[in-house]
Amino acid sequence: MVVINMKNAKTISVFIFLILSACAPQETIKIGWIGPLTGSGAVLGIDSVVAAQIAIDEVNTAGGVNGRQLELLIEDDQYDVTKAVTSYNKLVQVNDVDIVLVNTFGSVFALADQAEKDNVLLFDPLDCNSVLAELSKNVFCLATDTESLAAVLVQQAEIRQIKSVGIIHWNSDQFMPLVKDFFAQKFSGTIPVTYAYPAGTDDFKTPLARMIDEKVDAIVLLGYDETGIAMKQAREIGFTGHFLATGTVTSPSLQKAAQGTAEGTIFSFWRPPTGEATEAFNQKFVQKQGRSPILDLATYPTYDAVHALAHALPRTEADLADALVTVSFAGVTGNISFTPEGAFSIPEHPFVLTNGTAKPLS
Repeated sequence: MVVINMKNAKTISVFIFLILSACAPQETIKIGWIGPLTGSGAVLGIDSVVAAQIAIDEVNTAGGVNGRQLELLIEDDQYDVTKAVTSYNKLVQVNDVDIVLVNTFGSVFALADQAEKDNVLLFDPLDCNSVLAELSKNVFCLATDTESLAAVLVQQAEIRQIKSVGIIHWNSDQFMPLVKDFFAQKFSGTIPVTYAYPAGTDDFKTPLARMIDEKVDAIVLLGYDETGIAMKQAREIGFTGHFLATGTVTSPSLQKAAQGTAEGTIFSFWRPPTGEATEAFNQKFVQKQGRSPILDLATYPTYDAVHALAHALPRTEADLADALVTVSFAGVTGNISFTPEGAFSIPEHPFVLTNGTAKPLS
C-alpha cells in the first residue's frame, strides 16, 4: 500500500493543475465584423468578410498574436444603422468583443460614443475621411477617401464641360449625403435638382423628369443597387446625358437592375496596386470564392485592416489605439501608416464602365 502525505498530495495537485493550464488552449482574440451581407448594399460586405477571414487565417497560421489565435465573429446589418447597433451590442455584451470592424458608415457615428465608454475599438475598412477619424480616439479608418471620390467626379464633369447636373443620392445613412456635399462644394456649375431617396426606392421618374425639364447635362448617382433602376428609368423617359457615379456601379445586382443602361457610366473607383502581395491575396480569394473580388475598395482594405490590428496587438501594454498609430507595414493597399487621428486614406481615380467592368480613364 502506498501512503501519500497530504502536504505532498496538495503539491502534486497544484503541479498537475499548472501543467493542465499550460496545455490548455489560450482564449482567442475576438474581432467582430458588422456590415451588409444581404440587401441592396450587400456588395459592400460580401467580399469584405472573405478578405477578413483570409487575413485572420494568415495570422493564425503564422502563430497568431503572442500565441493566441484570432477569431472572426460576423453580423449582417443589411447596411442599416439600427441593425448595426443591435449587432454591436450582441458582439460586445454577449460575445465579449472589444475590436469591431464596421462597414456601415452611419453606424460608426451612432456607435462612437458608446464604444468609447465600452473601451471598444471601431475600425471602418470601407470609408475614410477626416470627419470620421476625428470622432474619438478609438475610431480608425483604412479605406478610400470620401473627399477624393467627390473630387474625381467634379474633375470628370469639368473635362466633359458639364455645366449642370441633377443629383440622386441615398439618404439612409450619412455617407452619400456627405459625398453629395463635397461634390456640391467643388462643382462650379449648377445643381437645379437634388433628390434624396431611402433604401428600397424603385421609382425615380418624378425627380428624373424634373432633371430633364431643367436640361441637366449629367445625373450624379450616389447610392447602391437602386441607382441601377434610376439609370434604366432615366433612359426610358428620354435622358441622353452622362451618368456620374460611385464604384457601386460595378455591382452585378446594380447592373442587372440597369439592364444595360449603366454602360459608359463615369465613376470614382479605387485602383489597387499591383505586386506580389496583391497577387498572393487574389489567388487566396479565388481559391475561397471561385472568383475575383467584385468590389476591390470593399475588399483589399479589410485585409489590410486585420493585418494592421495584428501588428498593433502585441504592443497593447498601454492601449490598442495608441499602438495602432505606431503601426507601419507594406500592405496590399500601399504602405500603411495612420495619421494621429487614426486615418489611412486611399485616393480614388476615374473609371468608365465598359462591358460591365471598370476601365481606368487615366
